[in-house]
Amino acid sequence: MKKRTLTLTVIVCSVFVSACDKDDDIAPYDVPGSYNFSNAEFAEATASINMWQGFQFYLGRSASRQLSQDTVNYLWNNTNNGFTNEFITNLPNTAVQLNASGFKLSTNTADPAVIKAMADSMVVVSQFYNTAGAEGKPGKQGSRLFNFAGFEYNQGVAKGMMGALALSKVNAHLDAAVNADNNTVMPGKGTAMEHEWDLAFGYVGIPANYDTTKSYAGTDPERPLAIGGYFAERGKYIKAGGIIFEAFRKGRAAIAAKDYKVRDAASATIKEYLEKTLAAACYYYVTSPQAKTDKVAQLHELSEGCGFIVALKHRASTSKLSASNYQTLVGILGLNQNLYALINDASFTKLKQVQQILTTTYGQLQP
Repeated sequence: MKKRTLTLTVIVCSVFVSACDKDDDIAPYDVPGSYNFSNAEFAEATASINMWQGFQFYLGRSASRQLSQDTVNYLWNNTNNGFTNEFITNLPNTAVQLNASGFKLSTNTADPAVIKAMADSMVVVSQFYNTAGAEGKPGKQGSRLFNFAGFEYNQGVAKGMMGALALSKVNAHLDAAVNADNNTVMPGKGTAMEHEWDLAFGYVGIPANYDTTKSYAGTDPERPLAIGGYFAERGKYIKAGGIIFEAFRKGRAAIAAKDYKVRDAASATIKEYLEKTLAAACYYYVTSPQAKTDKVAQLHELSEGCGFIVALKHRASTSKLSASNYQTLVGILGLNQNLYALINDASFTKLKQVQQILTTTYGQLQP
């Protein structure tokens, strides 16, 4: 099983900084400039993120061919050697490694029925890949495939799993780290607490030597994926990438020093800014369509926005987004909503309501 390489060829920051706010009885310790911890292991997280990439890649082929329900099932359940080189390119894991890994999207994803239902619906809609679509009629518009309500199911899956897979797993492992053993060292994995923290880091989808100033090529196997892939895009204004990367390094160093106050503060920061990244993306995808007249572009971006509403369901219990406000968002931009109605409203009343809820909850999210 291949994991993200922890032997660094480039050090993002060679300067080490001392952790602060420690109890007096905790010896001083350093926080490395990269996630350079010799016993870090997060193969499960890397494989799961790679599987997700392959799964959404296949669903995206629906605009050019009829999808196979069997293939979707194989990829979802990791059976019958479903992953092939067509779906897995320039990633840390090979298709062979994923097929043999024993990990499954079906068991690692929260609310699996919701995500799988969207994938299955994409299979159904794919039969119209060569048919012109319109409001009330599934089919192809431009280069994209929409259902009768203007929704791209593959975008719902891709963005919904930002929460259902990535965010839910990060939060779960950070929470598990709090009460995990931090004395017994497991070969190659550190203590149970360190390992939980490492798995959380892996599910973010950034490399150990993540560099916020670097423009990663799409062919780079070490490029940020999952939520990490959105740090330089929708999370740039709130500086999410750098803040989260620093918090992970600081928390991991604090665990080794048994500095649990710093660990807990880092955990809170990670949860806050991962959620805020999803909110920032959602904000963008309800704002951008209001400045456009191209209906295909509008529907595509609103489909992404719908996916991020699904993702936000998996926010931490400490979230600033109230349950009532979340239900309002679902009522406007959740699954099964008519996206044509949203763009046919010249005043974009409902989309502006989503904007208001997001900015009131999280502050300014975009320039």
